[in-house]
Amino acid sequence: MAIYFVLAVFIYLYGKLYRANSSNRRRKIYLIVTFGVLILVAGLRDPSVGTDLAGHYAKRYNMIGSYSWSQIPTFSATIGYEIGYCYFTRFLHFFSSDVQFFVFATSFLMCAAFGYFIYKESTDVVLSAELMLFNCFYYRFMTMMRQGLAISIILVAYTLLNGSERKLKDYIKFALLILLASTFHSSAILCMLMILFDRLKFTKKQIIFGVGAMVAFYLFYMNFYTVALNFFGTGNNYERYLTSATEGVGNINMQTIYNFLLAFVPFLLGYYVLVWEKKKEKHLFKDDKNMYCLKKNESFLLYMVLIASTFNLLVFRMNILNRFSLYFTPFVLILCPYAISSMKLKSNKPIVRACIYFMFGVYFVWLTITKAAEFYGVVPYRFMCCLLYTSDAAD
Repeated sequence: MAIYFVLAVFIYLYGKLYRANSSNRRRKIYLIVTFGVLILVAGLRDPSVGTDLAGHYAKRYNMIGSYSWSQIPTFSATIGYEIGYCYFTRFLHFFSSDVQFFVFATSFLMCAAFGYFIYKESTDVVLSAELMLFNCFYYRFMTMMRQGLAISIILVAYTLLNGSERKLKDYIKFALLILLASTFHSSAILCMLMILFDRLKFTKKQIIFGVGAMVAFYLFYMNFYTVALNFFGTGNNYERYLTSATEGVGNINMQTIYNFLLAFVPFLLGYYVLVWEKKKEKHLFKDDKNMYCLKKNESFLLYMVLIASTFNLLVFRMNILNRFSLYFTPFVLILCPYAISSMKLKSNKPIVRACIYFMFGVYFVWLTITKAAEFYGVVPYRFMCCLLYTSDAAD
């Protein structure tokens, strides 16, 4: 596991010594180098590193490659993999039947998408890159191949939307990319909600409605989950999770509580800086539309992180709902540095930034030492072909 701690130190020290945020050129170079290293570490790992990768993705890479293009739909329906992922895997197999090529190609695509998302959206690329590691997205991408690719498509789709004029054609393109992502993991269809929230302003009414919705979802989660199943069709994995002894039940423990706080605390920070500090009068329930001066991207960030918080809260009732939060959690990585950069008192910025590093860093260290092997199968780390092990391979 030592290699992950080395990566964490490298991301921070290189960013600070290189002064990565001092210019756009330095931002770009920093992210290319940093995510290049992340790609190498993930892409050159042995296929046994990553629970789902070792369990079935690596084993079925050549199986999918053995089918003709016309047989892919039948295989997809039989095995339960979304058809887009199957076609993608068949496409990779056209270039190489080596499983290591599959591992490297998927690692490249997922890490590159995250790096591009941070480059386009973050005001502090060092903090965002570190939070990506601390929030364990790197671990998830080592095992959750289908959903990892779906998340990558969604992140790129949002950067394209956010850089557009937001005309009808831009939303259509965004919707089409969401549909593409859903062919890699069906849960991605939930991201259609992003179009709605991109059109809404974060005002007092929305605040009250959002908190109310969070409470309602927590109390009546099963009703909402059952309704959502209609979008995925019958016989899907999410239907089977209802009777699962692990995914169909909830857990309230240190990990789930901390995971909820990693989204909800950034939301509170964003609300305080972007809403409360900007209000003309510090009165929570005063009805004055002029008090809310949020930009479109600010409202969207608050909504996305609030949704991520809601799903992380619902994990207390049903474990599988954590999967849905993963499409919205990446915006935590953008909201934190944006809120810090927007603070009025400059003297508070380094203090809050240090607190964010500490809060996420403690979670990363604790989870890597105690749960990374169980949850993600990324400990111990092994290089490809098991030729080289880290010093803790005997853990």
